Amino acid sequence: MFGIGFFEFIIIAIVIVIFLGPDKLPETIIKVIKTLKALKKTVNEAKSAIEEELNIEELKEESRKYRALLEKDAKNAIKSFSLEEFKELKESTEEVNSVINELKNKTTPKIKSDKTDEEQKSV
Repeated sequence: MFGIGFFEFIIIAIVIVIFLGPDKLPETIIKVIKTLKALKKTVNEAKSAIEEELNIEELKEESRKYRALLEKDAKNAIKSFSLEEFKELKESTEEVNSVINELKNKTTPKIKSDKTDEEQKSV
């Protein structure tokens, strides 16, 4: 303990007993023990608080990583979804254009034939 050997500890204890005397020694030992317990409790609370803060920081960092990953995946999903929608829109537009062209082709000969009929009637 603190780099103190057994022999040194005995010498310190003898000096304390001589200095304090037998009357004050038990009270002083009780005060020292209470102070050491309070100090130990404070150190343990500080240690647990620091560990908790470190754990919270680790959790925050991990949540940031997951959030970034989720945002990246969401953007990729939106891009792929947009491309698929664009393809569908393009196909629909092509279908509509083909239907319009068919209708034009069907109505154009009828209009021409109607014009020739009107021309023949007027002549």
